[in-house]
Amino acid sequence: MKRHIYTALYTLLFSLSATAQETLLQKYEYAPQAYQEVYIDMIEHNPCRTITTSNGQYVGQVDSKGALYGYGMFVNNDGSQIIGQFRNGKLLFGISLTATRANVGGTDYYASYSLNTGFMEYIYRGVDKQSTNAEGLYDYAFVSQKFTNGDQYIGEIYKRQRHGYGVYYYADGSIWFGPYNNGVRKGYGVYINAKNELTIGDWDGEDVRRSIQVKTSKK
Repeated sequence: MKRHIYTALYTLLFSLSATAQETLLQKYEYAPQAYQEVYIDMIEHNPCRTITTSNGQYVGQVDSKGALYGYGMFVNNDGSQIIGQFRNGKLLFGISLTATRANVGGTDYYASYSLNTGFMEYIYRGVDKQSTNAEGLYDYAFVSQKFTNGDQYIGEIYKRQRHGYGVYYYADGSIWFGPYNNGVRKGYGVYINAKNELTIGDWDGEDVRRSIQVKTSKK
């Protein structure tokens, strides 16, 4: 009974206008399609580089000054990862993974999941930290799913379907990052192949409505 009361309260407090691309809970800010288009226009000619530092390695786009700007992935020496959209050297929106926690969203507004339980524990809005009470939000989770063909999905689910943002790791070493809706890819994401070549696109299932092939640079 207590769990149903929490579920009803959170549905009432966080419900959005019901659309096919939104769940009932506002976990982070969704960039409108027009903003995503502008972002792609800005980064279209930013090359992809592999940068090794004392802390780890970054594979992704950089601007003319060498700052992280565009889609990319940083893997730290301790195994933690940051993947998503960067601007001026900082994460703009994406997934930050440590051994125990996954944060999904922007730097000021994001959902924080415990990887020990898979439940979403907090939503951060600026300096405000809001407890979500995982007991009342059991439909939302962050999971790691391994498949018999060697592929792996790490990301958000809703009612056991991929829904929200996630990373799909292929057995051949390539990855895909982006949003899912009701189990299928839906929206802007990036595909990084085993040669660290980027394809940025607007996905609709396995189809891509807009596609950009990013040039690689060793400089």
